[in-house]
Amino acid sequence: MICTCVCYDLKNAVTTLTECLSFSLVRERYLSYSALHIRMLCGAELQPPVRICFFLGSTLLMDGIVQNAAVSQEDGLTVLDASVRSFTAALSKNQLEPGIHSDVTLDSLMTEYALPHIRYQTGMPQVNYIYVKEHSPMWEALAAYNYKLNGGYPYVRADNLLCVTPQAPADPIVLPEALLARRSLCRNEPIISRILMADLNGNYGAFSADNPEAVPRRIVNVRQIPFDKQFLYDPADALQFRIALSNRRILARAVAYCGYCGEDIEDAVTADGVTASLGKLTVRGDRKGITTEDWFYYDSFCNRS
Repeated sequence: MICTCVCYDLKNAVTTLTECLSFSLVRERYLSYSALHIRMLCGAELQPPVRICFFLGSTLLMDGIVQNAAVSQEDGLTVLDASVRSFTAALSKNQLEPGIHSDVTLDSLMTEYALPHIRYQTGMPQVNYIYVKEHSPMWEALAAYNYKLNGGYPYVRADNLLCVTPQAPADPIVLPEALLARRSLCRNEPIISRILMADLNGNYGAFSADNPEAVPRRIVNVRQIPFDKQFLYDPADALQFRIALSNRRILARAVAYCGYCGEDIEDAVTADGVTASLGKLTVRGDRKGITTEDWFYYDSFCNRS
């Protein structure tokens, strides 16, 4: 499978590289960005790029901003070594104006700033309001909007597409029967067992909720929080939202195989006779070949029964 790296310099001049020494890409359901590290053979005249588009065959794996890059001589070869994050990383760096934002849509949130190369689902319904806390990243505001909209959590796909609804039904992507590895995983450390919230007057314990996932795991992790203005009219949702957040990745299974079948976050994937939505994607390659590891989460936001 051919790797193509399209490099843009400060003057937007384009250089295309096709000789890949190695690459590693990670994209995850709960992160606002994808991360790529690549090593490509290049010409000595190449200047470290500021933007990289990376393709595996005809499939776009990354379009993003270079975090760090170096062009160096190694054993008589010139090598570009670069770390890249997708443009959607801006969603975790920028901050919206604190306070109440009324009659919020995804369009209204995403047009607060000019964020180049980020696309998003248009025509999404309106929610009454969201409350933006001081110093909180834009990603948290998007998560609050998404939860109020449909009880979900935002996610980002390969082409810097921000989504707040599930992918449209489609035939699942079927992985090869010959798998390199199978794994079952759990993630218990972040789980909240009980949460208590004060009312508007500061009286703690006025609202409370228990996490049913904590009891069979013998987890005691109690949180006390002030009244959450994000859920002014639905205080119980403030507790359920935090419990759902603590339960992310609570159960998962993973499979690894040779090659790459083109799957992306939230695609329906069939592996080992089971079909589920993809939660995490890791693709690695070098001169020995390409391997992919797919993770499937089973929690409050992914593969809900």
